[in-house]
Amino acid sequence: MLDLLVQPRGSHAEPVVIWSRGFADEDGRDALLNAVSEGELDITFLGRLTMMFGGAALDDLAKARVAAAVAEHAEALEAEAKRARDRLIVNLYAREGKYGRHLLELQRKSSGEADWSIRYDRAIERDRLCDWMRWQKDRFLAFLDHAAEHGGESLARMLVDEMFATERRVKKEGRGAGGMRPLRMWRGD
Repeated sequence: MLDLLVQPRGSHAEPVVIWSRGFADEDGRDALLNAVSEGELDITFLGRLTMMFGGAALDDLAKARVAAAVAEHAEALEAEAKRARDRLIVNLYAREGKYGRHLLELQRKSSGEADWSIRYDRAIERDRLCDWMRWQKDRFLAFLDHAAEHGGESLARMLVDEMFATERRVKKEGRGAGGMRPLRMWRGD
């Protein structure tokens, strides 16, 4: 329950309740009190408004303020849920780095920079690993967890070892392409 009390200036009389409102929860009440404490609503103006036009004018104002606070809270919750969902989405990027280096990166959708990357001097080396990794999308999150636990170098060794094992298997089955990128035509298993 929130009450608006007035006491005429210079009077020693008890303050009089000119407006009273109950709220379904504390969030609605807090939204109105925060608006007053932050200076968005002037308590003197609210008192004059209520005395001139009655409590209905302040009821409408309070309803609008509570509805806006509920909408802001819902938007904040949705934004937080979206950030949590985006953190679980990991993408693979093949980029050109500084000084002619070639990068292969794993990056979360929620992040502006790579969570893991490996650098190569030649693009064909990067593309060779990329040929294998692009079919491992469902494992990207596990790869980042491995890098966080054991380090980026450990992940790089693990990925290259798995790529070599897959290349040997695919070549043995006769499904691989020749040359430096035997998995370039491979479509995963």
